[in-house]
Amino acid sequence: PPPPPLPPSGAAPAAKPPSIPSTTLATAALATAADGTTTTISSLGQDQLLDIFLRLPNLPDLVRAALTCRPWLGAVRSSPSFRRLFRAIHPAPLLGIFLKVDDDTAPSFAPLRRSDPVVTAALRRGDFFLTSLPLDDAWTVTDCRDGYILLWNTFWAVAVVNPMTWAVDVISFPDDVADGSLRDFAFLGFHLLTSEENPRSFRVVCLCADVSRVRVAVFSSETSDWAVHPWVEIGGENSLKYGAGTLVDGSVYWPFYGEGRIIRINTATMDVSSLDLPSHTTIDYWQDDFMVGDTKDGELCIAHASDDFLLHVWIRSVGSDGIGIWARQNIVSCSAEIDRVARGLEGQVRVVQVRSGCVYFSMTRMTLAGTQRTWFFYLSLETMEIELLIHGTFDDCAFPYHMAWPPCLIGDDGSTGHEVEASC
Repeated sequence: PPPPPLPPSGAAPAAKPPSIPSTTLATAALATAADGTTTTISSLGQDQLLDIFLRLPNLPDLVRAALTCRPWLGAVRSSPSFRRLFRAIHPAPLLGIFLKVDDDTAPSFAPLRRSDPVVTAALRRGDFFLTSLPLDDAWTVTDCRDGYILLWNTFWAVAVVNPMTWAVDVISFPDDVADGSLRDFAFLGFHLLTSEENPRSFRVVCLCADVSRVRVAVFSSETSDWAVHPWVEIGGENSLKYGAGTLVDGSVYWPFYGEGRIIRINTATMDVSSLDLPSHTTIDYWQDDFMVGDTKDGELCIAHASDDFLLHVWIRSVGSDGIGIWARQNIVSCSAEIDRVARGLEGQVRVVQVRSGCVYFSMTRMTLAGTQRTWFFYLSLETMEIELLIHGTFDDCAFPYHMAWPPCLIGDDGSTGHEVEASC
């Protein structure tokens, strides 16, 4: 078969899959053995079958192929290494963006590329209007990761929603999370930690702060309980801003505005450390004009949008002396694309999110009628191509949503068969 096409626009380009040996292709076709018996595709070994599955163009096609019969489903469910490789070659398709409308209404979902049958099928069966959420208060999106949406409300509760399966978990905050605070207690943000091998398992990381300290509370779906960790001094007068943190490889990175550093909190060990920001840059340490994230290879990076419509990217690496340094990676001009889609209009450019080598950024401007108009863009750090995703009269608080890996493709009890199809 030919190599797979590029994934849907909005996802990083797929790497070329490993070549299939000619013996595999010969076995896949009908062949007559020396004894006169006929060999069919059902005679393929598991390794040969998974080699062919790697060449499917996207995740929905893998689901349809795996559910064809029990042996094919069992092959996918029993191979974690295959699932990791498939994820690396075929990033999950971007289905849309959750947007903040105002503080009193539920988040709005803007679907993307509805002409794509893969996207359309996912949107039709999912709960992207979040109708399964309780209506006792307005919910605010605070994170999107691996098919889950994390929201919170003023009733001291968070909700973890999987729109594809309609699963909802409403979790009350621990009663003792504010105990021992000095003054100016506040919630700084909430993050999701998910498991590749068990998509039904998740953790919620809650970060709190007072005048000079931070505290982390972690909820586990496996224990249905919170673990509230002790207060930790971070030094200086607290200038951490709500919603400015980023979760990368199990650690939360939070800009410490005004001091030119980033607070790193390891959610496994609860160790707190500091990283200096890149020196001699155009970053204004007092403004939220940069975002911490990661590359496609999982390396820590920083993206910053300057006033002249340039995107600056630094990647954290190790110098010759063994000390971590920020290495300037790219400077990308956005002016041509912004001028093309905004028809000469200019506004403020801001990085919204940096995840797996994808930079999402916005440009906002006030119209003559006094309303805010926003354009959302996507930049791949691998191809350096910029694409307009959506524009309209809304806030620039956005959370891209990618299709989840279906639980039916992961066997946690050794079972296989069509009875799991409904869990997709």
